[in-house]
Amino acid sequence: MIVADRNFEDHRNGFIRLGLYSCMKLFLAFFVLMTAQAMSLKDFNTKPTHDRSVYVVDFIEKMTGDLGAKNPQLAQDIRDWFSRTQEGKPFSAGLEKLYVELGALESLAQDGKVDLSKIQVEGVIVKVVKDKFPPQPSQK
Repeated sequence: MIVADRNFEDHRNGFIRLGLYSCMKLFLAFFVLMTAQAMSLKDFNTKPTHDRSVYVVDFIEKMTGDLGAKNPQLAQDIRDWFSRTQEGKPFSAGLEKLYVELGALESLAQDGKVDLSKIQVEGVIVKVVKDKFPPQPSQK
């Protein structure tokens, strides 16, 4: 009887791990697909401000559109975080965080610590989103 209970517990842990691994695989596959047409920060910085804004908005819309099929509430939360301006500030909290991250990377590039041609804008956006909305373990 004890052996059967231990086997059940082992399988249960395996199912939990399978759910976590599946979630991570889905996220990684999503990230790879999203960065297939990726733009480096070096190229991004050469574009006019309007074009950069359009590029960021388009990526966020595509990301949340793809995510909306699996988790519509998370997709809406991400959209809101990037689109709703903060009281007394010109930008949303999401855009503000993104600009801080991009500024930090540019500062590191000026010090010669990073190469902006090897960093993708989409990767920075995904990192900012993942920091704000960390992946939740699946409950099975």
